[in-house]
Amino acid sequence: MNGDDAIYPMATEENGFNEGLTKRELIAAMAMQGLLANPEMAHAISRGLIGKMASSEADNLICYLSADPVAEGANDGK
Repeated sequence: MNGDDAIYPMATEENGFNEGLTKRELIAAMAMQGLLANPEMAHAISRGLIGKMASSEADNLICYLSADPVAEGANDGK
């Protein structure tokens, strides 16, 4: 999985192609939404730190989804 790939690419008349959001941007936005849904988290931590946390979680998920499940032992019965 490449986090820089477009999540919802679409054809346009103006320039032929609009990439829209990347997978990383969408996952980070979803993570940020979850972090901000917790009132204690939203008020206790700065907006900049929440953005960094959301981006970090997006990168972690992309890395996890990009991993080779056989090499990681996903099929070893555990």
